[in-house]
Amino acid sequence: MDKGVDIISMSWTIDSNDSNKVEIAELEKAIDAAAQENILMFCAATDQGAYRDQSYPAAAGTKRLFKIGAAQASGAAPTWLGDPAHVDFIFPGHQVVYERHGDPAAKQITALTGSSVATALAAGLAALVLYVVQAGAFYRDRAKPAVGLDDFRALKNHERMDEAFRMMGTTKESEHRYITVWNRFSKTVRKSEGALARDMWMDLVVSLAESLMREE
Repeated sequence: MDKGVDIISMSWTIDSNDSNKVEIAELEKAIDAAAQENILMFCAATDQGAYRDQSYPAAAGTKRLFKIGAAQASGAAPTWLGDPAHVDFIFPGHQVVYERHGDPAAKQITALTGSSVATALAAGLAALVLYVVQAGAFYRDRAKPAVGLDDFRALKNHERMDEAFRMMGTTKESEHRYITVWNRFSKTVRKSEGALARDMWMDLVVSLAESLMREE
């Protein structure tokens, strides 16, 4: 909050017990304060199988945070996630390739698995949505406003970002928790392959921003 962030990503879980009651209470207060500041929060589900997850931050009193679980490449939740109904969304979190930074020639790669990976991807998607809409707002045609800074500010609200995620499309098999991000982004990516002029690039950004603010 002191840094004025828009998003907090928490790729970890803490079980409450007798020895950490004070710390858990402090964590709850901090999470509630961040929710009051309209900071978008993403936290990981526990990867301990089918039991009622009471780990923190997900078990905090506020409902204004996204609980994220891992999904396989097919979009299905792995058995160790437990009941997908206990999470808000599931994102890729099985054998996700993590490449070493700063050395493009490096052949060594690491595959990561778990809801912690999925949480980072969910937070990253939210950041991308905010960035695209903000960029579109600054570039918009004043005579024909497409998106504005009011749209950007609205997306910082938990409920509005939840709507934006769901408007991208979800799979029925995942109980509408696995987001089909390609429904919104693939068309723009294909068009961008031939867009060289700055104005053409920004027109694509504005068009994408519009699509993120409405159902198609």
